[in-house]
Amino acid sequence: MARSSAFLSLSLTFLVLFNGCFARQSYQQSPNECQFRQINAFEPTLRIQAEGGVTEFWDPYNQQFQCGGAHLYRHIIQPRGLLLPSYTNAPLVAYVQQGQGEFGIVVPGCAETYQSFQQSEQQGGSSFLDRHQKIGSYKQGDIIVFPESAVHWLFNSGNEQTVLIVLQDTSNDANQLDANPLRFFLAGNSQQSQGSSQQGQREQGRKQGQREQGQREQGQHGGKQELMTERLREQLGYNGNILAGFDVQIVKDALNTDMETAQKIVGERSQEDRGHIITVDRDLQLIVPSSSSSSSRSEEQHQTRKQGGGSSNGLEETLCTARVRQNIDNPRRADIYDPQAGRFTTLNSLTLPIFGQVRLSAARGILNRNWGVVPKWCMNAHSFIYVTKGSAQVQIVNHEGETILDQQVQEGQLFLVPQNFAVVKQAGDQGFEWVEFNTNENAMFNTLSGRTSTLAGLPADIIAASYDLSSSKAQSLKQNMNSVWFYQASSSSPWSSSSGRSAFI
Repeated sequence: MARSSAFLSLSLTFLVLFNGCFARQSYQQSPNECQFRQINAFEPTLRIQAEGGVTEFWDPYNQQFQCGGAHLYRHIIQPRGLLLPSYTNAPLVAYVQQGQGEFGIVVPGCAETYQSFQQSEQQGGSSFLDRHQKIGSYKQGDIIVFPESAVHWLFNSGNEQTVLIVLQDTSNDANQLDANPLRFFLAGNSQQSQGSSQQGQREQGRKQGQREQGQREQGQHGGKQELMTERLREQLGYNGNILAGFDVQIVKDALNTDMETAQKIVGERSQEDRGHIITVDRDLQLIVPSSSSSSSRSEEQHQTRKQGGGSSNGLEETLCTARVRQNIDNPRRADIYDPQAGRFTTLNSLTLPIFGQVRLSAARGILNRNWGVVPKWCMNAHSFIYVTKGSAQVQIVNHEGETILDQQVQEGQLFLVPQNFAVVKQAGDQGFEWVEFNTNENAMFNTLSGRTSTLAGLPADIIAASYDLSSSKAQSLKQNMNSVWFYQASSSSPWSSSSGRSAFI
């Protein structure tokens, strides 16, 4: 009897476990969980104001981003603004739309290879000044990769704003937390460490900063935005300093420092909320190599070797020496180029190997007036497209042949092209420029028209039978595909702003 009871209990236990497993599997594979019935292009809707700049967010709860598995935001950093050291729960890929400065990524276990010494006249030797990990410089057109959980910072040392478009890939395998774009700051003032008597002072300073900063920013980047709520700021990690959660005595002992310094580190002694981007009043003594033409030539030669073929043997780069930055605006790097139509440049794990680690890639496109990109689809990735300049008419079609986006997209707007959904873009009067982030380290595209397209690869009789054409018409259709990527709009096109004949390049 006892044996039967034990067997029955064990059977019930397995039944509960199996039901739980099957229920979880059924939930994860729910066919109606993400269906892209409508795609919209829109500007950021939320912002977090700070002393030295502002961060603008595309709504993190929008279905496009939840189903696409990534979130995007835009840092606007004023001159001498410092994005405080922090790390994220998922890898980042950033595009520098404007500005220049320095950035650093601290990789655990890597040596502090940048160091500086000062000659001492009294002792006839040298004294140590500073030593830290590698620092990089950024400029307009750069793509920068920030690995997950690696502490990084960014400083605007130029004379104009730095505008940084950032994708945070929360569906990446490296993220074991929830799908929110979390950030963990190692500096700044925690709201929990501020006394209630300072609340009015912080609110007054925030409103003043909003008025002064917002007037400058919205004139250039446009769009109506709302200040992010305190609750959402806390949820995403922009409300303070994670070190403030530790006892200040523990911080003092762990850092082997004095109490006053420990209190400043956890944010207790600050009387104002400066936010996640601060203004640095004094000159920063950073050890940064000067740029030279030789270093540029070296990078070009490295790029040529990587494109020359051959498989990776795992020894080309370590995390400590990996290149995390490459300029994508240089026309000489274009993969597809025509002086009349435009160009298209890709960055993937073959051209920037660190993409292989974060499993992302990027691309840059430029279209001249009334030129378009033939209908195409990405075979293995979602594409998040941000308009950097101009406008274009864009159509996206799903698997049922339904048009889920038919809109003129403008500068500053963002939209998603889901995997395998076909898209066509045709530039407006001012041309069209964009940057796109792809959720695969080697995004692959297929086109409907052109010499390397799907139709060009089909036998003429298959085309004739599929579209009810004569054999001669099908053959003529294939022979007229002289393009690779671009087309020129005809005068009868509903999107064309000038007369002209249809042409392919």
